[in-house]
Amino acid sequence: MSRPAGTNRYGDPLPATEHTVDDCVLAPGGSSEITDRADQVTARMTVYAGLTADFEAVDRVTLPDGTRWQVAGAPQRYRSPFVPDSGVCVINLERVTG
Repeated sequence: MSRPAGTNRYGDPLPATEHTVDDCVLAPGGSSEITDRADQVTARMTVYAGLTADFEAVDRVTLPDGTRWQVAGAPQRYRSPFVPDSGVCVINLERVTG
């Protein structure tokens, strides 16, 4: 996963920071296609990770197959009402091609 590091004092982007998030489950979320004057496909994927997984809305995610995805919206964190300090973090990803 890569996260933008902001800009320097001149407004130029700084190199993104990279880190790995383990123990995630991926679930395909379908896709849609725009064919009116374009050939564009938007695919969706949902990532289920541990409650404290380090995800932010600005992140870009590289999956094990090498495809790059953008986090769509803020990650949603759901705490378990039964087990202290446990739960799930749900991250929606999008990938636009074409």
